[in-house]
Amino acid sequence: MTTIFVHQLEDKCTILTLQKNEPLIAFQSNNRKIYFIVQGSFVRNIITSRGEEKTVMFHTESFCEFFKSYDTVYFHQKTAYEVKANERSVVIAVDYDFLFQQIQNDLKLLQFYTRKTEELFVTIDLFRNFQLGLTSEEYLKWLYEHYGFLFQRFPAQRIASFMGITNVWLSNLKAKITF
Repeated sequence: MTTIFVHQLEDKCTILTLQKNEPLIAFQSNNRKIYFIVQGSFVRNIITSRGEEKTVMFHTESFCEFFKSYDTVYFHQKTAYEVKANERSVVIAVDYDFLFQQIQNDLKLLQFYTRKTEELFVTIDLFRNFQLGLTSEEYLKWLYEHYGFLFQRFPAQRIASFMGITNVWLSNLKAKITF
């Protein structure tokens, strides 16, 4: 990265500190920021037609560590989800349009962004493929084997919501599985 870009980034970014359950991206907002997690974790929730929150993804400083409002950035629509802090968290917020303009002029930045974006898409694809293709018990085992840190960072109710099962069913599955 060039020194000029670093200085421009310093001028364009905002450091935000959020408390547990504080929204970073509100439901039905027009948000054109991209966020990089410095510390902490977040949950992405959709809001059902009955007004219930359903967890659809987790983010930490080392897992899916950057995110944006895809529907606003790419489809020019209000968000159909919210992103909330799971714990006290710190993010760097940058205007997506500024960052995208910089990416177009910096091959190394483009390569980094492309690699991280592809990692994110592969992870999301794997999560959904295994969720749809495995039983709840098999999926729970897969999550423990490959993403065990989720169970240390996120409440069981969020994991149950993510898996599409009840808290009681998750508890029963955990008791059934011997690690």
